[in-house]
Amino acid sequence: MSAGSVWSSIRNAFRALRNGDLLLRVRADKYYIHILYLFLLMWVTILLSLQVDKTLAKAGDNQVALEQLRIHHAEKEAELVKLHSASAAEERLRELGSKATLPAEPATVIKTR
Repeated sequence: MSAGSVWSSIRNAFRALRNGDLLLRVRADKYYIHILYLFLLMWVTILLSLQVDKTLAKAGDNQVALEQLRIHHAEKEAELVKLHSASAAEERLRELGSKATLPAEPATVIKTR
């Protein structure tokens, strides 16, 4: 084939593509339904992959939020444990002006069984 015939066949293919009769020229009109089905499957695949990406991004954001909530929960739990300690209770009683203190010796047993 010469360069002129290759160039003219490329030009004819572009014209057929522009006019919309490329499938008729390559005799693929009997496979039109199959081609439409292929494009439909491609679109569905693209849409599903976008949905999966969005879901994975949301799951990643949720993991970060869960980790921040775990840290916050641990801090609050540490504060609660500190408030329930005996020394903290005695300190709060002193701040409120109470004369009650922690016992200096263990409680005595009055009656044994």
